[in-house]
Amino acid sequence: MVRVCNTLDEAPQESFDLVVGNPPYGRVALTAEQRCRYARSLYGHANLYGVFTDIALRWAKPGGLIAYLTPTSFLAGQYYAELRGLLAKSAPPVAMDFVHARRGVFEDVLQETMLAVYRKSARRRRAQVHYLQVTSEREAKVTKNGTIGLPSDPTRPWLAPRDPQHSPLIRLVERMTTRLSDWGYSVATGPLVWNRYKEQLRDRPNGKTVHPLIWAESVTADGRFVFRAEKKNHAPYFKLEAGDGWLLVDVPCVLVQRTTAKEQARRLIAAELPAAFVEEHGGVVVENHLNMVRSHGATDVPPAVVAAILNSRVVDEVFRCMSGSVAVSAFELEALPLPRRAALKALEKLVAHGADRALIEAECDLLYSGAV
Repeated sequence: MVRVCNTLDEAPQESFDLVVGNPPYGRVALTAEQRCRYARSLYGHANLYGVFTDIALRWAKPGGLIAYLTPTSFLAGQYYAELRGLLAKSAPPVAMDFVHARRGVFEDVLQETMLAVYRKSARRRRAQVHYLQVTSEREAKVTKNGTIGLPSDPTRPWLAPRDPQHSPLIRLVERMTTRLSDWGYSVATGPLVWNRYKEQLRDRPNGKTVHPLIWAESVTADGRFVFRAEKKNHAPYFKLEAGDGWLLVDVPCVLVQRTTAKEQARRLIAAELPAAFVEEHGGVVVENHLNMVRSHGATDVPPAVVAAILNSRVVDEVFRCMSGSVAVSAFELEALPLPRRAALKALEKLVAHGADRALIEAECDLLYSGAV
């Protein structure tokens, strides 16, 4: 009944009506043979639970079920794009239950987790989504949140409601086709991994090759840019050496913190990097814990408007329905559903005139209500 083996090296056959698992997770270095075998579900580095999901599809019979307990990161990350495409094609989800707490449910597990059921060879339909809240060792509260519909390109992030009130919002944004690229923007990660360049950190701006070093703490929780370096090992300036020109950012952009948790008041924390600050210092160096939303050519959407949208409550809710990890990746930001360019005029006026935050929030809500 029980067989002990290395699952990665087994040769599965479509033998089972039900495959149940709580697979291991974490990066794994596959052999060349293994990487070739599981190539259909891989993008970049491999995570064990993604490979085990691929394996489960190979064991299940047509019409069979796969029931897995896994992290939720596969719903959105770029590394799981091929796995999402494979699931949509071979075994679309039937039901997804998100586990409310990251602590106190599974020992030593801090990732958001989910119970998911897939049916092999089924047609794509909207899958039921629940929120599972463990109230004691013997009881759990189950809340019906709504449904998830897979995007036309299933390699894109999957939007799943984390709360019943998200369902109408999800239905609306599923029809929104505008993305940051349509506004003339793309996203890149801050290029400086500071601990590889410790000797070039400076406390003072001495010389033309020394520029401000922008850390994640410069983007405040309320969406402002404040130049500062107050945390341990942080320095406010960076000296460029020969060959370091690629580290210099000499155009204005919107900065977005790269790591936030679902327990925080906001997952998206953004601020405009003022053009005047960049010009004053002849460019800046942006550290790796920030994303940079930059125009990739001619655009008539001001960076301040991009920051206002990203900092809005409604877009934060959309992102929570998309993101399955603490990372705020460039891939996810570029996949965010956004209002049409023509619908932004009222918001642009509010931002340009320094309107109260409540007015800006109300306009953002309107943009995501289907009323404009």
